[in-house]
Amino acid sequence: MAALPPSLDQNAVEEMIARLSTGLDRLPPGTEGEDHVAHMVRLVEMGYTRLAADHLLFASSPRLLRELASGLIRQLDLRHFAARILPSDEPTEQERKAGLRHYLYEALLEIGLNFLGLESRHLPEREREQCLAHVRETLRQWEERERSEGGPFVALATVKEMLSDMKLVMQGASMQARIASEIEQGLLDQPPFTCTFLQQAGAAIQGNIYYQLVKREKCRFGNDYALGLRWLRHLGFEQVSTNPVLAARAYQDDPRLARIFQERAARDPRYQKWCLDPSRYGDEIALYATLVALWDNLHVFRPIFYNLREGSGGGVVSFQLNPNLAHLVDESIADALSAFRIAEEELRRYDAHLLAGYGTHWEEARPNMVIKVAASSPAAREVTRTLNSLGLGTNITVVFTVAQEVTLILEEMAGLATAVKKGIMPTQIYMTNMGGRLESHLREVKLEQLFGRLRECLGEAQALQAVTRLADANGTRAKVDAAPDYEEKVKIATAFLHGQRKIDDPVIEALRPIASPEELKRWEKAISQAGTAVARRVWGIFFSRENRRKWTTYLQENYGLSRSQAYLIQDRICYLPASKRKAEDTFWTLSSTNMVHTEFPNQQEAVRQMAGQEGFQAWRYYESIRQETPTWVIDLLNQMSDFRQAYELNDELTSILARVGIKGEFGSAGLTPSQWSEYGAVKKTLQEFRAAYDRFKEDMVALLQSR
Repeated sequence: MAALPPSLDQNAVEEMIARLSTGLDRLPPGTEGEDHVAHMVRLVEMGYTRLAADHLLFASSPRLLRELASGLIRQLDLRHFAARILPSDEPTEQERKAGLRHYLYEALLEIGLNFLGLESRHLPEREREQCLAHVRETLRQWEERERSEGGPFVALATVKEMLSDMKLVMQGASMQARIASEIEQGLLDQPPFTCTFLQQAGAAIQGNIYYQLVKREKCRFGNDYALGLRWLRHLGFEQVSTNPVLAARAYQDDPRLARIFQERAARDPRYQKWCLDPSRYGDEIALYATLVALWDNLHVFRPIFYNLREGSGGGVVSFQLNPNLAHLVDESIADALSAFRIAEEELRRYDAHLLAGYGTHWEEARPNMVIKVAASSPAAREVTRTLNSLGLGTNITVVFTVAQEVTLILEEMAGLATAVKKGIMPTQIYMTNMGGRLESHLREVKLEQLFGRLRECLGEAQALQAVTRLADANGTRAKVDAAPDYEEKVKIATAFLHGQRKIDDPVIEALRPIASPEELKRWEKAISQAGTAVARRVWGIFFSRENRRKWTTYLQENYGLSRSQAYLIQDRICYLPASKRKAEDTFWTLSSTNMVHTEFPNQQEAVRQMAGQEGFQAWRYYESIRQETPTWVIDLLNQMSDFRQAYELNDELTSILARVGIKGEFGSAGLTPSQWSEYGAVKKTLQEFRAAYDRFKEDMVALLQSR
């Protein structure tokens, strides 16, 4: 056994591997005439291990998959053997060899995870399982080789780094961060480390509730966050939502993004003008910084974007437009076109490697991206229709009410009709339902009303004491003390963003003089179903079995489409429940058709925990979107005008549905487009997004100037 090189002990190896990073600026042009194996090996040696692993996902024939995997393993094995770290090696040579071995391990681990995950389900099963067995055996032999050499154990350092990346998401509060901690327990006691990791990761993937629901085709899912997508792709996720808040969080969670942004921006042709007048070009800088945070998401989804192109059309990332331009049609469309141009340039370079040698017959470099359009003003209608007519796709956001959603699904249909008549194949597009934010808004409105009654009953002095006690309980005391009057103090003490998540015991105690605990708990139970009620109503209007046929006829007659074109449009519009506050929000709205749930990372963990409870039976929630919300819930919520505005339609929409043949009592208190901007939930969310965007823009300008 060789002596361990003193300059490169285990800690030094782990620190060195943690510093290794791959910036896309180093990705060279594709090399024509290079065979698949040589191409993957070159990518691995440069550190593009995930890109190399994903290249293998396009080897769809049994023979090609066998031959490519066999050739790749042979080449990587030779390099692992040659990268033995010797005591006589110079320190730089020791680091080079350790770094190369890290890339070799990482490449095979990524291939193994791909074969364990649902992104490889289109590959021939027998060959996939055989390749996975070969990967495991190769990893075992490599670790045995390292042990015989006396270390350092690059295998262990690589596994630790992969687990560390998983823990970055939501700073440890995410599902994958918790899974990483579970895998890590006992890992040091179970060599070979890479094989143990793959075994435990495989169990975590295939035993996950999301994997099971997707594999059984009971629902589809997306990530409501800008980090951590690769692990979720293994579970079958096929969508990503982002907004200014989430872009900022990505930079907070992963400090490496700041350096990547600085390096890439410095190579952009606009860099000099940005530096000379950053305040003038702040929006351009913010757009570029947001895209930098999204590149990895676009890359991760490229394989499934292509493999799902004739199926669900999924594998897309939702990109948020500048919220300060949401009310301006031309400016919003120009912003979207700019984002697509930048993304296409990026993806053309990436696809040259991902698809090299496969002789694809489809359009390459098409951005797997749709534009998030805020339903905060009438401008959203034209922006939605125009973007879809160009084949760019939309995800409607800042949307809480049945009237908003019905209006803009109709606009999405109109835009898609224009596109498909030109022969454009649309991607998956979305109608978001921000049900959790709606419920938070309704709860805040109700609590403000109740604390108003408390003041009428007790007088302001005693009522203020109750508000102060609540503020002490939920941690808002300093903000409440600083507020100028009673109404503002109540708003702060009862706001979801300040920590008051539900009508809980401190609220019940504060309001005891005017409301019984039973009454308040009943209100909480009803409010917690408001978002689901809106979702079930809208989904039923468009996607229920009885109504889909009617919309097929509407599309054919209204836009002169064939039946197959009408079917395509209906299949590509997906309902997207979002901003959920509890696990039940997911399980109450499952469907196998026209449904993609976008989930916060902590919501994913809540869903996993609920599914792991004793006695949980997933089948009880299949097609739960079709269930009726209890009558008592609707009756109680109808006492609130804000709920009626959210749940009912307006006269124009009721008339359209009647012409289509959609039956139902939909009311007439629903918002018209001119009223959208004044609805409480819209105002609160848009204010939050604008503030987050402005802070993010300031931070990115400062980051650019600090280079």
